[in-house]
Amino acid sequence: PATIPRRQFAFGTHYIRKYVSVTVSPGGLGKTSNSIVEALAMVSGKPLTGTQPEQRMNVWLFNAEDPRDEMQRRIMAACLHFGLKPEDINGRLFLDSGREQELVIMQEDKKAGVKVNEPIVEAVVGQIQRNKIDVLIVDPFVSTHRVNENDNGAIDRVAKLWAQIADYTNCAVDVVHHLRKLADREATVEDARGAVSLIGAARSVRVLNRMSLEDANAAGVAGIDRHSYFHIHQGKSNLTKMDTSQ
Repeated sequence: PATIPRRQFAFGTHYIRKYVSVTVSPGGLGKTSNSIVEALAMVSGKPLTGTQPEQRMNVWLFNAEDPRDEMQRRIMAACLHFGLKPEDINGRLFLDSGREQELVIMQEDKKAGVKVNEPIVEAVVGQIQRNKIDVLIVDPFVSTHRVNENDNGAIDRVAKLWAQIADYTNCAVDVVHHLRKLADREATVEDARGAVSLIGAARSVRVLNRMSLEDANAAGVAGIDRHSYFHIHQGKSNLTKMDTSQ
């Protein structure tokens, strides 16, 4: 048994080298802010979220929705909030925007069916290897493919391709995914939009939910301010003990 390498958790128990993880969240809740702060914790080596990184890492943030200057504003706001200095992030945080370059790794072709976009995959692998990326965060998942998101077979292939990229580069990949529309209740990982095969292919899945009025009252937060808070629930954890206390 001693000859078998241990699992490599890059950060906490959600970011795992060689695997794909999924963060599920409704729009406008704070998923991008959460990804930014976790990325800053990893590159700075500081426990900004309460989790102490084992070492400083290189992180690549690919936001497919927002322009670069908006991401820069949000990153700098987080740095100011946590008192980070240029030396805490320089050379370790990599940023790209889907406004400048799409990240579509798989698409449907009328003749060939579902087809891998090999030049993009090769470019992603090259970028990870060239910059020694430890963690890649892609936001959102839907922007990384052009297949029917309700097709379990097609989505499984997209998820497995991300897993192959993670495995080949020894990188942890987290894809941020949207929720389908819900009634007034807390979401679970089963409420992720589209095919369930994405959740099935991931080894760690978490969901973000807004603070309820009851939780706000218990925490002493004014009801009007509760929409500025959210909690993270671990909905699936195949490689470690389930932790739902976040």
